[in-house]
Amino acid sequence: MQILSLHITDTNTINTTFTLWMEALQARRLASRTLETYSDMVSGFVAFLCQQGCQQLEEVQPHHIRQWLIHKQAQAVSTHTLHNAYRLPRTFWNWCIREGLTEHNPFAKVEPPKREQVLKPALNPEQVEALLQACEGRHWLRLRDKALVLLLLDTGLRIHECHQLRVGDVLQNALIVRGKGGKQRMVVLSAEVRLALLRYLKACPAKPSAQQPLWHGADGALTLDGLKLAVRKAGKRAGIQLGAHQLRRTFATWSLRNGIDLEHLRLLMGHSDLKTTQQYLALVEDDLKRAHEQHSPLKTLRERR
Repeated sequence: MQILSLHITDTNTINTTFTLWMEALQARRLASRTLETYSDMVSGFVAFLCQQGCQQLEEVQPHHIRQWLIHKQAQAVSTHTLHNAYRLPRTFWNWCIREGLTEHNPFAKVEPPKREQVLKPALNPEQVEALLQACEGRHWLRLRDKALVLLLLDTGLRIHECHQLRVGDVLQNALIVRGKGGKQRMVVLSAEVRLALLRYLKACPAKPSAQQPLWHGADGALTLDGLKLAVRKAGKRAGIQLGAHQLRRTFATWSLRNGIDLEHLRLLMGHSDLKTTQQYLALVEDDLKRAHEQHSPLKTLRERR
């Protein structure tokens, strides 16, 4: 990834502070995908401010930020992207304040855009069965797809975490995953998943060594996009419009239905706080309603009358 590089002439210019901020993020060893997200959005914000005649941090006013948000709305972006159009530039500005580059905070008077929390549903048991059936077969690519689907369903790994795995990582009962922000967590592999992985590795014509990438295709080691495509193709064979994150969502939802507590689920999924984990409760709301109707004390009282 190429980070915008500028000749530093004035440490108070918005362009220069953006460059310094990106260097600070790189020094923290954030994931490349995270750096790209921050760079793309905030560089657009900085360019917009320059178009509005703002060259210095002190020149930016609340109405400039509101105009930026209106500009993004006109592009018909999703509510998630619109929220990031506020959140990521604000993160940049807060860094400028912490670094003593400015005391001026135009974001303090601008409310964030409303964000609709819409969670796509998890897969139901029939869909999971159809997906696994679509991965049956003796060909090594079908064995790979089955191992991939089972691993994602059973661990809740993010697809980029799954892509980073090496062969040696899965030759044991548990593995250490490096997630967002470089944070590490332990992930347990069930016996069924380990067996599926061993079958795939035994059949894989590349015969990768312990230090080589786990996932291979007909043309060699899979890229991240190639791994995502393998998931989509498996879903297409099953008649499901499938993305890798749906399997992570299914892991979280089914885990909650089976009685896991939120803190354990948070640790397994690698969330930094419970707020992110709690969003999955909405997907089991119907389960909770049925449980309440069945076990409510008032229901017991009504039945005794």
